[in-house]
Amino acid sequence: MGIPEESLQRLVVLRREIDRIFRDFFDPDRPEVLTQGGPLNLVLDIFETDTEIFIEVELPGVTRDEVELSVLRDVLVIEGSKPRRSTEGGREHICMERTYGRFRRIIEIPGAGDTGSIQAHMEEGVLRIRLPKIEDRRGQRRKVAIA
Repeated sequence: MGIPEESLQRLVVLRREIDRIFRDFFDPDRPEVLTQGGPLNLVLDIFETDTEIFIEVELPGVTRDEVELSVLRDVLVIEGSKPRRSTEGGREHICMERTYGRFRRIIEIPGAGDTGSIQAHMEEGVLRIRLPKIEDRRGQRRKVAIA
């Protein structure tokens, strides 16, 4: 009796997340964060339907001109900066919890996303990314004629 498919899928997701954590932690090109209140951490959701993959990223206080989105093979890179807006003179902070500075998030695109047809738009502080799926032929069994 083998390991259930659902358990294997959970292990794959866990492995990817652990890889991402180590890659982010040890990445020498990781931009320094210029912030009070801690690093700017991108919060996101990834979900799918039978035909599409969706990624939604929370970017409150960031305009679309301050975000750059790029794709290389099956890796999506979201980077940019959240600048501190100028404040009026004479104002002193009592509490400062919002973060500012550069951010970067590298996401391995799950499944077989068509990166050539990726679409993105930003509305109300949420970056929405849509990838149509392509038929993934890897892992499919097919008969091969023997000559």
